[in-house]
Amino acid sequence: MNVYRGYRYRGFSYYYYMPSVYYGPRFYGWVLTPWPAPVPYAWFTIGGPTPWFRFYAGYFAPYPIYASPDLWLTDYLLAENLRLAYASQQAGVQMAAVESNQASAPVLTPTIKGLIAEEIRKQLAAEEAEAAQAGTPGSVETAGSEQLPSAFSERYFVVSSNLDLTAAGQECSLTPGDVIQRIGTDVSPDGTVSAMVIGSKRGNCAANSWVDVDVADLQEMQNQFREQIDAGIKMMAQNQAKGLPAAPEADARTVYTAAPAENAAEEVAEQEGAARVLEAEIGDGLVAIRR
Repeated sequence: MNVYRGYRYRGFSYYYYMPSVYYGPRFYGWVLTPWPAPVPYAWFTIGGPTPWFRFYAGYFAPYPIYASPDLWLTDYLLAENLRLAYASQQAGVQMAAVESNQASAPVLTPTIKGLIAEEIRKQLAAEEAEAAQAGTPGSVETAGSEQLPSAFSERYFVVSSNLDLTAAGQECSLTPGDVIQRIGTDVSPDGTVSAMVIGSKRGNCAANSWVDVDVADLQEMQNQFREQIDAGIKMMAQNQAKGLPAAPEADARTVYTAAPAENAAEEVAEQEGAARVLEAEIGDGLVAIRR
């Protein structure tokens, strides 16, 4: 079960994700260190690329080789979000535009993916520090306390749900797998922060456009980001990502540092339901990972 802690900031309520499992120092050291040599990885080995991958071929292309765990985690995270986008109601609307662009170079360039990988490294380092503090007195903030949203610790976000926004006075949308950069440094009176779109699918808010994003949506992006990273490193810890170097002993331990906030029960139930749907679809997705 995913665990969240509620807090407030300037009159707004937010929830942030807390891992329920931490690993030992040796495993975190391994996942934060480049591999001795680049590692080839076959994402699709049974039946070839899946429909969602072909659908977004003009937007995203996984690396054929990986120099470090964070780069593999970057493609894993993007793939998870693009599968969500494919399953969403807006996918059908975008189909003609995306398929007409399949022959072009992927929009998610190595530069953009490198920015996401840097956020992943930061998050893994933060989780390593959390693991050392988990369970110690005073290591967890008081529920409902006033504090700056943890999303402000990140600059680059992978969109994890459909968003209706306004750019240059025109309505537009972002869908899972698009990438934005937080520009603002504080929460505005209406609960938003300025951001710039740096990677988007055709038909969505254009790249380099400025948008105001609800901080609650940014926080949800960070929550999903952390959940997906944890899912990826769990696969590494259990050596389920066939073809990657074997991980050292993970020394996994389950912690219960918080319980879901009582008034967040409906939101958590909805997220868990979506996760079950996604798990059911994974068999049609990145088969090399699951087998």
